[in-house]
Amino acid sequence: MKQQINHIKQYVIIAFALILVISCKEGQTNAPELANLERSIKEKDSIISNLKEQLGELADDKRRIPNNIVQSEFAKEIYHLYDEREELINQVIGQDGEDKPFKATRSLFYDIDDLQQYIRYVKIKSRKARVKPSGFRFYFALYPKEYVRDRENKKYAQRQTFFIAPTLRKKIDGRAVDLGYTLDNKFNVELLKDIIGFDSIRKKDGKMYQKAGFFNVNLSNLLEEENSLIANEVSGTPPMGEEQ
Repeated sequence: MKQQINHIKQYVIIAFALILVISCKEGQTNAPELANLERSIKEKDSIISNLKEQLGELADDKRRIPNNIVQSEFAKEIYHLYDEREELINQVIGQDGEDKPFKATRSLFYDIDDLQQYIRYVKIKSRKARVKPSGFRFYFALYPKEYVRDRENKKYAQRQTFFIAPTLRKKIDGRAVDLGYTLDNKFNVELLKDIIGFDSIRKKDGKMYQKAGFFNVNLSNLLEEENSLIANEVSGTPPMGEEQ
């Protein structure tokens, strides 16, 4: 940016110099020479204008930095605060689906084109349902012990993952809450808190049980969901436990 500013200063000096030359020689300069000088000044003005526009764009880019951007040192700090929990998870799980030492998931990769396609998909489906998503919610989850990917791949079994769902902004007890949702086969909105029951499943004495009302789900949900908005295997490269 400093280099661009220096270029502007140079062109401004040249432009003023040319103007002085014109004023000094106004009485003795012939028409062709005057026309050349005016053309040169216009070219320099155009260059200065373009540079100012570029500098303005750079300034706009700086102003457009998202509010959730953090510094690398902070990212390093919070990443390594999870180290002890990773060690605990590795000890508790013991072995992965291929009987190798378990290594807890520390990162997930999703292809940018797949994410953009997913966002477009959500917007199109939601428009048909006449709702406007307020954002996306990421839900932590765990693959089951018997989970197999691509027929033979058992490395993902018991690994931490997450699924994504769009959200609708609702007012509950006077405060705005963004609730995850999906759509049934008739484009009716279904809140995830109702169909999944996040607070409805609990372990007791090593067994799973459901609260009353957990199975209050439409019969259409038992069929294949044509309009599901829930994404998990977005790019085909879910967690492998590698630190990248």
